Amino acid sequence: MKIIKGITAYFGNIYESVTTISMGMWITFKTAFFERKVTLQYPSHDIIDGGSKDASLPSKKNLKPPFEPLLGASQQIYKGPLNTELSKRYRGLLGYDELKCISCLLCAQDCPIDVIRVKGVKIEGRKGKAPTTFRIDYSKCMFCGFCVEVCPTDAVFFTRRFEGATFEYRTLIREFISPELYLERLQLAEVAKQKAKVKKVQRQKSEEKEQ
Repeated sequence: MKIIKGITAYFGNIYESVTTISMGMWITFKTAFFERKVTLQYPSHDIIDGGSKDASLPSKKNLKPPFEPLLGASQQIYKGPLNTELSKRYRGLLGYDELKCISCLLCAQDCPIDVIRVKGVKIEGRKGKAPTTFRIDYSKCMFCGFCVEVCPTDAVFFTRRFEGATFEYRTLIREFISPELYLERLQLAEVAKQKAKVKKVQRQKSEEKEQ
């Protein structure tokens, strides 16, 4: 009886191995040739704008079935369950519009982990303060959105960009104000201070004359 049970178990294991491998191979074959594609060829496919950004991918014109489903070319006709583009409400890396910024410091004050650093100066012809420093540390940002919500001029906003991988930590700390613009703003601020002092002196003299 032990010999018969051993032989039965031996051939049973062979049958189970053959059936499971065959089932797996059939699922792979069916998915590759007959079912719609569910994989976007990232990073060859531009997730944000759609379309291919990799010239090495063969075009659909030069590729005929069954090779097209296997190589995943021509993502323009993708019919899978995924969306080929990011949602407009997607919370990507923070963006910054320097022209709208008034250096009110609300974004920096509301940030729970000190991701943003802002400095500004008063110059002529500019509402509020002109920014001289605006720094975002993407390595610490947790995309909470507090800075976006509190900004009164929509100068801080979420972009749809998510590609932040880098080999250099320093590249995750971005300075939005160039050194040239920083120096220019300081000079303009000094000019504005001098003009304000002159106006103050003239006002005091006029008040003294009236008295």
